[in-house]
Amino acid sequence: MKVFLTGASGFVGRHLANRLIGSGHSVVAAVRGSSDRSQIPSECQIRVVDLNSIDELKKHFQGIDIIYHVAGAVKARCSEDFDRINAGTTSAMVKAANEVCPDALFVLTSSQAAAGPCGTGPVTPYGRSKVLAEQAVTGMKRYIVVRPPAVFGPGDKATEKVFLWASRGLTVSTGGEHGGLPMISVSDLVNFMILVMDLPETVGKTLQPSWPELVTWKHYHQALEAAFARKIIRLKIPSPLVHTAGFFSEVIATFTGACPMVTRDKARELTAPSWVLLQHEVTELTGWSPSMNLETTFSGIAASLNS
Repeated sequence: MKVFLTGASGFVGRHLANRLIGSGHSVVAAVRGSSDRSQIPSECQIRVVDLNSIDELKKHFQGIDIIYHVAGAVKARCSEDFDRINAGTTSAMVKAANEVCPDALFVLTSSQAAAGPCGTGPVTPYGRSKVLAEQAVTGMKRYIVVRPPAVFGPGDKATEKVFLWASRGLTVSTGGEHGGLPMISVSDLVNFMILVMDLPETVGKTLQPSWPELVTWKHYHQALEAAFARKIIRLKIPSPLVHTAGFFSEVIATFTGACPMVTRDKARELTAPSWVLLQHEVTELTGWSPSMNLETTFSGIAASLNS
């Protein structure tokens, strides 16, 4: 297959690119001019593409069989920026694809933030922008929406400091002790994303692959200690303090122009008592289940940090 892939310079996209190349597919990796291309497989055809330009996209969609749209923004200055980056690019890609390769399969990487903690809808601007992207992709004849939860694995710059601190004996948890968070290893996620291209029953579906059980903070802490083979102090941050931190992050951002990672909306996600898991639906439809678990995934991350 000839694949058009966005986000190949990012964490999930890089792993997906490697797996696609290893499976014998031809990959066109669309990047921004400022993207770090050092980790993109050399076998990819790297092209600088403006994902908001329909005319430019049409030039790169010639002969494409599958479109994997992985790129997106997880933090932005305002909801309009989230919408422009996450939903606007998806809309432009759909319009371009319908003109050049209307029969291509469009696999959109969304997020469980689109479903929200209770499964009744998003609670953050990021999640709402992903819902808009999901609506845009329905304009394709053949599409699949994949909503990953929190993704872990070696080489993730976003969580690298968390594991470095754990290796030194300290970790942080938010919210209460009940409930838990949905998670998945990057290896399992990309395996699933490649699997769906050959499963006609997944076309037109919204799928939420994850580990079959929510990960509690206690389980998370125990897995860290096992991975690094040491005692790790766990600093528990009460929910009110997380919300306060979100408020002050927004205040500081108004003066600095930075994009805060933790906002008041994000604090609602971080302190949610529980999330809805739908992995059982994925298994019933596709027969697929994750092969990694939390301990194996964290051990792999620890090994990569020590190498």
